[in-house]
Amino acid sequence: MIKKMPRKILFISKDNLTTNPRLLKELKLAINLGYEVDFIGFLSGNWSDEIDKGLIKNLKANFYYIPATKKPFLPWFMSSIIEKFARKIYPVTKNNLKFNAFAHSKRSVLIPKYTKLINEKYNLIIAHTLPALYPAFQLAKKQNIAFIFDIEDYHPGEKISFDAKNEKARREFLMRKILPKAAFVSYASPLIGKSSINLLKKQNAPPNLLINNCFSETEFQLKENNSDKLKFVWFSQNIAAGRGLELILPALEKFKDKIQLTLIGNLYNDFHTNSLIKYSDFIEILKPMPQKELNLKLAEFDVGLAIELVSADQNRDICLTNKIFAYAQSGLYILATDTLAQKQFIVEHQQTGTTCGQSTEAMQLQIEQLINNKNLIRKEKKQRFGYAKKLAWENESKKLVDIWNQLLTTKAT
Repeated sequence: MIKKMPRKILFISKDNLTTNPRLLKELKLAINLGYEVDFIGFLSGNWSDEIDKGLIKNLKANFYYIPATKKPFLPWFMSSIIEKFARKIYPVTKNNLKFNAFAHSKRSVLIPKYTKLINEKYNLIIAHTLPALYPAFQLAKKQNIAFIFDIEDYHPGEKISFDAKNEKARREFLMRKILPKAAFVSYASPLIGKSSINLLKKQNAPPNLLINNCFSETEFQLKENNSDKLKFVWFSQNIAAGRGLELILPALEKFKDKIQLTLIGNLYNDFHTNSLIKYSDFIEILKPMPQKELNLKLAEFDVGLAIELVSADQNRDICLTNKIFAYAQSGLYILATDTLAQKQFIVEHQQTGTTCGQSTEAMQLQIEQLINNKNLIRKEKKQRFGYAKKLAWENESKKLVDIWNQLLTTKAT
């Protein structure tokens, strides 16, 4: 009898697992399904690396981390030189795939070097984040296997701080040229999917599917809150400027005797000094925590804030972050700004919350209504918690299982 060997999947990202919880869920799913799993990502040199160490302890996979810092110096230096050179000669290499990738990100330079060192044969490659796209495509072509690309953000629509016009063009070029080669493309919101596929209007779009940014229902608990104050919560990887806090903090201050706000994330000192200290009498700040721990913590609150701003960039208008799903699955009432994606979400799931305009005045009006309806919000929490079970990862992940089965169905070897 010939023993059937397990299929082997390689996940690639420009980030670590802590800052890419979407990839972490997929990686855990692959392990639980019995696949052999490798992961190539980056050490960020910040708070998230320590959390990553705890995450991988009990995961049966091989983890390969590339330093994103200047230590060791030589790989960082050489990749930086290549990145700068590729950007300098961009006017004459606009149609060259490799130079577009290298000019986009030095991490697209570093990843292939590590895949050569690992020297493994895979059955499927799954790439998250744009700097992983070109290396995944090249390795898949070399090994004659399929690759999947996940689009969590609409990269050409993100705010670009350096060489913006050319960088946007590079991102669009990479997606136009490589996405049609993918065996499958997943995306994190309907509007991100639409925008990404629209880039390929003159080409055949690959098979594609929405995979929502939800979590396992086992990561959430239902808990009553009987405090006098309505408890708001907001979380992100970083607590910093440009995330909408500057608008909602003055609105919340009007009702500081009736509310409490908890912020969870890595606090930028300058933002704390310039923007938060004056609101310290109604704000609590907690350090970043693993997503599972965070999801359990959310049960303690009443209202989750999803304050994305159209003014930030196009991506903010069309994305659905993991926080909106975490709030919903916790049974919290969601107060979301009226971006295109969030309006669509609330319309489709009206029990979960409401939207408001993207100004302090509009937020203040909605907050006042929430305070007046505190008892009703708490009374209906159990109902919202039950409703959100249909959004759980246990249901959403079935889509991925079907895709992987299609791509990995081969004869036993």
